[in-house]
Amino acid sequence: MKTLGRHVSLFLRKFDSAKDRQRVLKRFPLWKALQDGLPPPRRCSKTLLLIRLDDIGDYLLFRNQLSMYKNSSRWMDHKITLLGNESWRALFELLDKDAVDDTIWVNKNQYLECADYRLEIWRRLRQEGFQTVISASRTRPLLLDDLCMLAADPVNSLGSQNTNVHARWNRISDSLYSSLFKPSRALMHEFNFNAEFAEWASGIRYCGTRPRIEGRFSRPVAGPYIICFVGASTRSRRWPIKRWIEFVKLHRRYYFSKVFLAGNSKAERRMVRIIQERTGADSIAGTVALSELLHWVAGAEAVVTNDTMAAHMGASLSRPTVIVANGVNYMRFSEYVNAGIEHVATVYPEVVNRRRKRVGDGQYAYSETVTADIASIKATTVIDSLRGLLEGQMTAVVDPCTPPNAGWGGDFEPRCSSDPFPNQ
Repeated sequence: MKTLGRHVSLFLRKFDSAKDRQRVLKRFPLWKALQDGLPPPRRCSKTLLLIRLDDIGDYLLFRNQLSMYKNSSRWMDHKITLLGNESWRALFELLDKDAVDDTIWVNKNQYLECADYRLEIWRRLRQEGFQTVISASRTRPLLLDDLCMLAADPVNSLGSQNTNVHARWNRISDSLYSSLFKPSRALMHEFNFNAEFAEWASGIRYCGTRPRIEGRFSRPVAGPYIICFVGASTRSRRWPIKRWIEFVKLHRRYYFSKVFLAGNSKAERRMVRIIQERTGADSIAGTVALSELLHWVAGAEAVVTNDTMAAHMGASLSRPTVIVANGVNYMRFSEYVNAGIEHVATVYPEVVNRRRKRVGDGQYAYSETVTADIASIKATTVIDSLRGLLEGQMTAVVDPCTPPNAGWGGDFEPRCSSDPFPNQ
């Protein structure tokens, strides 16, 4: 009976995906035709537009590449403008505002839903008269990144071979660019892809081997704690409430550090309230701004999270991070081990583990997983992964300029001038 239900769910997913394909293919030529009414570009030499409109997690895996463009002999004499997603503006302004000369921010929901707002963005891009546009995302939505590039109407347009789930989208998208990048491997972690693409587009490569957020962050609370991010953008990526309750209780049984629950959406705050009621865990859900979240993650003994932006924030701050993932796009986002990035462990459903043993690593699309998959992951498996990370952290040779963790239940000890917790 469970097998039948899974097949029905997967069929419905594929049906919805096909409907989305047709919707986008219908809208794209209509929206593109509206750009014919825009004024001709006011062409300005030595101007570069970088387009990066995907979400917060994608930005965290991209942001270390931003300075490559400004430092490159190819672009250093250009005025560089970033077309970015409003959702990560606060992080950008805190961490990266000096990496570009100007910014244009886009509210994605408003762009997709409001024709007047969309035209306003397009007019501004056309008026700026960019000589070159680089669409830096690995997966470009036709209606968003590609139409914004067309609105700018550049002399030169650079992008990567598109990786949307629909082949026809990719053919249309790729045909719009004057130069296309082909990565060295199809199955590559997003951080490594961004490094390869930036090297192709700028001529220089970021020297780091992992995403990194550098800075000085004050501890938000005294004493050791872990932080658990209970949310995700879709149900099939959310570890259910029951499992989080089991995990918190197991953690309480063996360790004395506090557990803080985090989430922002209405559904996530509801989940947190229920988990709190059942476990007495602490909560920062809905009360902490994105920029403040850096302090919470930087100060945590460890991060336990669904496959969402918190995983990449934890990895960027060198916090031991356990990702509870359903396997969708796992080689691209959650498989840090294969990318050679330490202190991140990922727990997958058995259906994913069996599939990898049977056919090896490969693509795993949204339409190939259901909510029951991630729900099947046991709390004991997650606590064991966390234990392995933290015990390994205690015995590993630590980079002297990476803030160390003094062990499960311990405090941080500053070791060098770049420690994010100075004078504590």
